[in-house]
Order: sequence, then structure tokens, then C-alpha cells
Amino acid sequence: MVAGGESGYEARPCHYEWVLAIREQCKKHKIDFTFRQTGARFVKEGKLYKVHRLFQGAQAHKAEINLRF
Repeated sequence: MVAGGESGYEARPCHYEWVLAIREQCKKHKIDFTFRQTGARFVKEGKLYKVHRLFQGAQAHKAEINLRF
């Protein structure tokens, strides 16, 4: 399973809690999970972050939440 936010000017928000919920479902069913990118509008702990396209993948990688079975 691959998850991530949308890029671009009209991107919808990507909530980190949603990403974590998907990750937990994958973990429960032993399915690989990759958090690909935060997206342009990333919400974590109630705060909206506007992330430039160049950094969306790197920020997702920093979360270190990918799973491999």
C-alpha cells in the first residue's frame, strides 16, 4: 500500500492521523506500507504545513513509518 498527499496549487489537505490509521490497518493485515509524500498541504497535530514540492518526499521519509513484511 502506498499513501501520500496531493501536490499542486489546489491540493487537498493530507492529515497525518489518516496516514497513521492506514498504516495500522496495513500492519494488522501484514501488508507493506509506504508513505510516499506529505503533499502540498500537510496537517499534523492540528497545524497546517505548506510543503514545497521538492521537500514532500523527504519529509515523508523522515517520519520513518514505512513497513516491510
